[in-house]
Amino acid sequence: MCPKIFALQEREEARIKMLDAGLHLIKEYGMTHASVEKVTKAAGLGKSTFYNFFPSKEAFVYEIIVYQRDRAKHFFMDTLGGREKITVPEAKVFLKKIIFSEDSIYQYLTSEDENKLKAALPPEYRMDSGAEATVMDSLFTHMEGIRKDIDYQVIANLIKIMAIAMFNQDSLHKDALDRTLEHIYTLLFSCIFEESV
Repeated sequence: MCPKIFALQEREEARIKMLDAGLHLIKEYGMTHASVEKVTKAAGLGKSTFYNFFPSKEAFVYEIIVYQRDRAKHFFMDTLGGREKITVPEAKVFLKKIIFSEDSIYQYLTSEDENKLKAALPPEYRMDSGAEATVMDSLFTHMEGIRKDIDYQVIANLIKIMAIAMFNQDSLHKDALDRTLEHIYTLLFSCIFEESV
């Protein structure tokens, strides 16, 4: 019985190694140039091992997104600390941390990458506006001071605008980028939280 448990644990460790390596390589080279061979080499595994875990590179990138989402959920549960809701200041710190942590894959994906993912993945894997709203709603129900007239599409667009800005920062005034993002955060938070809060 013990060897089977160990084998499952070893399998999960190999999967996590590839996901971590893949994220690092996408950050460094972009999705197109983060090849399966580079991922398995960075994880210390054989190239054929990759396909025992993931049917395609696009499914692999999707799994990185899910892996990050799960890590963000754990961080959120830690922030909640058994409470039903977190305060507005705690919520703002949490949102800033997850939107643009260095490990947020979204800032490293081009619109071409996103189109490749949409074309290659089955519909149940895609993050459409309904799925985005569900994820946001599950977070916002555990935050104080949320607007009653919250517009999930505007919030998603503001987050995507920040991702585009981060990806294309060479086209922007670098010395003003942090200040610009702070202004967008202010706008974002005004769309999420009641004014009186």
